[in-house]
Amino acid sequence: MSVTLDLEELDQRVYEEVLARPELGLVELAARLGVEPDRVRDCLDRLFALRLVQASFETPGRFTVVDPVLGMQRLLDQQHEELVRRHRQAAGHQQALVRILAGAGSGGRPAEGVERLAGLDAVQRRLERLALEARTEVLTFMPGGPQSAAALEAAERNDALVLGRGVAIRTIGLDLVREDPGTLRYSRALLAGGGVFRTVAALPTRMVLVDRTHALVPIDPADSRQGALFLSAPGMIAPLVALFEREWGAAVPLGADPSEAVYVPTEQERSLLGLLAEGHTDESAAGQLHISARTARRIMASLIERLGARSRFEAGLRAARLGWV
Repeated sequence: MSVTLDLEELDQRVYEEVLARPELGLVELAARLGVEPDRVRDCLDRLFALRLVQASFETPGRFTVVDPVLGMQRLLDQQHEELVRRHRQAAGHQQALVRILAGAGSGGRPAEGVERLAGLDAVQRRLERLALEARTEVLTFMPGGPQSAAALEAAERNDALVLGRGVAIRTIGLDLVREDPGTLRYSRALLAGGGVFRTVAALPTRMVLVDRTHALVPIDPADSRQGALFLSAPGMIAPLVALFEREWGAAVPLGADPSEAVYVPTEQERSLLGLLAEGHTDESAAGQLHISARTARRIMASLIERLGARSRFEAGLRAARLGWV
């Protein structure tokens, strides 16, 4: 989830308070929340910008929340548009960088700090050497969906060499690999060894960064069989590191529980999420489902933890993205 669309804790509290008590004004909201009115005003400004709160048509100076289901859909639409924009921009920048590094406009000669590795075998040999030489961290983009068994076995061997020396590994794959048994097995092995694996909806290109001093990117992002460019010039590495960190911040942790990535919510869990998304309280949702409010809260707490969310609102967004509601 893009951090620009997340709600801070106080934003969420203001949203929930306006939802529950639309008759309150700014001063009354601040008093109920125990914070300064200026802080509530800042929260309302952000909620207005996200189109989750609007001025009341009935009572000037009062506020009303957008219908929670509509508000959630608006946030998801904004998130989708932002993801598409960012990934198009990143892909364009990366392809332009690859063309420059490959020697475009310089008589076909590679730029200084660039070594051309022709073919997959040459790339694999360099990856094996890097696994032995890495000292601090290895950062990887793994696009393209499910990986071949041979590629995953080679990656697992190299990871074991790296992690065994205490070198950190952070890998970003695509969301759809959560449904691929082979890639899931690889990611679990990486997690068990101390690495970290996250996923996003899309990635610009394949990339491996080692110690923030060297990188491998494909000669042609559309055809990795052509080989890779081995980069070492600081001016080339810095934007790739920035690109990785930006994607990392938006990526979703895979989690340590093997059932998490392929978890299918029960009908009761789906129904509870749906009722809460419609604006029901724990008590009214529990009544609809013929369970106690305590049970409803326990189920919701479990879902929040499983989704890796920081709040109910964020859990709702992630559940909607996964198609649970």
